Amino acid sequence: MPKTPVNALTATINREPFLRLLVFSLAWTSFACLIGTFYGWWNMKPFACYVYVPAIVLLVRLAWKHRSGLAGQWIIVGALGGIVAAVAYDLFRLPFVLGGAPLFKPFARFGELLLGQNDPQWLVQSVGWSYHFSNGAALGIMFLATLWRPTRARLFWGAVVWALTVEALLLLTPYTSFFGLPLDRRFVILTVSAHLIFGFVLGWWCMRRAPLLSTRAVGHENSI
Repeated sequence: MPKTPVNALTATINREPFLRLLVFSLAWTSFACLIGTFYGWWNMKPFACYVYVPAIVLLVRLAWKHRSGLAGQWIIVGALGGIVAAVAYDLFRLPFVLGGAPLFKPFARFGELLLGQNDPQWLVQSVGWSYHFSNGAALGIMFLATLWRPTRARLFWGAVVWALTVEALLLLTPYTSFFGLPLDRRFVILTVSAHLIFGFVLGWWCMRRAPLLSTRAVGHENSI
């Protein structure tokens, strides 16, 4: 029996929870790569090779296959919004870095952990910064994959709450001690303020694309 628009919409809604979990889990590997390293569960390099990079490939495939559906929009809009927000986040922190705050210190370490080597520095820095922006993209994707009924207000304020929640959870991990960062009042104020900027920009980006994220606005979802 041919699918009517109503049948297509029903099929999309019925498999939406699975797609949300799948997209969220794949994006989460970007953070799992680092957090597992904090606790000694695995090393970043093998995890990146066997889990993180394949997850990115699957996300790209899903984005292409579902480019006219919700899953594709969560990935595309979320990734682009997360990267734009990460740029704003870093620009906010840049004056403090120039003033001596070690806020960019982890990036070179990211590169070292992912490559398993300290040289050449240009490659270490490039990989470290790329991973940093990958985390920004992952945050955007994870946010949209968890947000039901994405009204403009929910997209904006939800992104702000999401960014602050992620930062609060990150501060509960060994993040600062692992990278030798001072967990003092100044650091906490700066990093929370920077994540607030991230949330504002991500929310603004997603809010302006609210029609693309509505179930009523998307086309037929392909099978996985």
